[in-house]
Amino acid sequence: MSASAATAQPGPVTSAAAWDLRHPGLIMKDGDREVHEFMGMWPLKPDADLVKLTKTLAYREYWNPPELTFSEATTLLGLIRAARWFVGTSSEFGPTLYFISQFDSSLAKYFDDFVLNGRENLECIWGQCIGCPTGPDVTARDIVQYIARGQIKTLAVYDAFPSLSNSQIEKQADWYAKTQKFQRAVTAGDGNLEGKVNAFLSALAEPYEHVRSAAAIDTDVAREPQYTDVPQRLGVKAKAGQAA
Repeated sequence: MSASAATAQPGPVTSAAAWDLRHPGLIMKDGDREVHEFMGMWPLKPDADLVKLTKTLAYREYWNPPELTFSEATTLLGLIRAARWFVGTSSEFGPTLYFISQFDSSLAKYFDDFVLNGRENLECIWGQCIGCPTGPDVTARDIVQYIARGQIKTLAVYDAFPSLSNSQIEKQADWYAKTQKFQRAVTAGDGNLEGKVNAFLSALAEPYEHVRSAAAIDTDVAREPQYTDVPQRLGVKAKAGQAA
């Protein structure tokens, strides 16, 4: 995959029913533009390797293919605005992996594109969960189906720019940078103005480059994957050995 303006094009969009989704998720709408969201939960295995999970998301050498990082590969898909994983303790599962994402597409198309992450990468993350299909005979679609079935409801969600898609934001950033360069060239006062204008217009017509994205990990995840004293800090649960 090259870092060009073109984004990966999956096959035809399947229906929400094909992914066994119960709800389309909350939708943030401004004019004709929409931003969608997904949140899910899955039970962690007793021996879940959270270090492997976080390294897969942060480091090039753990992503397949290693020519890309997770964040670079995600940028090329052109849809995902934000994604977050965290662990907690749920009444349903005990140790639980949670995932939250916002994106420029329907939920069904989002999962269609999720398949493009590939079986190995998906297995490094959701393979840490009980019930996730794993092994050489498993497909990326099998794992994404498991992910979709972990959907839970979101109460409220916020997006700063629902009227702008990722591609629109990138194009405007590209035009802003090119306009600044043109203004500096004009201010310099040398050379041929017509030539500078023509060069500027030609530059605007060129494909934009992707704005750099980033991913970060909790480097302390092996020792403390989540705070366990939040109830005590809130004063809603007595510490061990103390009276309520």
